[in-house]
Amino acid sequence: MTGMADHGLEWHSLLDALCVERGYLDNGELASRYCEVTRRTGLSAYESAYKSLANWRQGLHTPTRRNFRILGLLLGVDSLDGERRALWTTLYEQAQRRRPAGEAPQAGAPASTGRPARWPLGRGATVLLAAGLLAVCGVVAGYLTGRSDAPAETGPTASAVPGQIADGPIDMTGQRIYWLQFVRLRPGQSAVVHGKRGARCGAPPPSWDEVLPELPAVASGEWADGGVGYRVSRACQGPTPARAVVFSAHRQGTEMFILYDDPVTIVVD
Repeated sequence: MTGMADHGLEWHSLLDALCVERGYLDNGELASRYCEVTRRTGLSAYESAYKSLANWRQGLHTPTRRNFRILGLLLGVDSLDGERRALWTTLYEQAQRRRPAGEAPQAGAPASTGRPARWPLGRGATVLLAAGLLAVCGVVAGYLTGRSDAPAETGPTASAVPGQIADGPIDMTGQRIYWLQFVRLRPGQSAVVHGKRGARCGAPPPSWDEVLPELPAVASGEWADGGVGYRVSRACQGPTPARAVVFSAHRQGTEMFILYDDPVTIVVD
């Protein structure tokens, strides 16, 4: 662990480098995209996102796991090669242990130099990465399969969850519903991407007429009702009724959004 710090490998430096690599030299456009995918509107939401991004990129704060997943979605972390993707997660876990999310910034915390850090890709970085992975291999494995360590109902991809992808309509009545972080479809196919729970554990989920207006706008398909099944929730300590949210693909395109606090990416090709 100390080896990474000794070599200056910090998660916030990698975050800043990836932001620059993706064209976000400042936080203005990235804050706008953050508000878009989280469906937060208004000047106060934008200013809050802008300030948080500045703190995260400078290492003054460490984002929560939810915001970590959102950043990964916005910055296309899943498209990185395996070594860089694993390093992104490994160093984040180290940052979480050193400075819990939400901790107030320390006096005299270092400011950003304005010079983007470089992604370490040489042999030395590989050795350091291997050392870090020994300590957090379980977390990294979960991330690389698309699973979150927070909700119990998550699943990796539609192909790994029986019944959640089909060539036509999907009915999840009485079946378990998983959140899918990533799904690839062809036009004409459908996939269950999430489930909307009731207001409290064990309560019936809302009707489709109530669910539909809350869903993000999509250009490559449309939303459909998948019936009432159940999700397995840690908060509820077991199964609780949920309405399946189905995406039906019509044309090529990519959709990225946050649904019920979870990032979702849908690729239609």
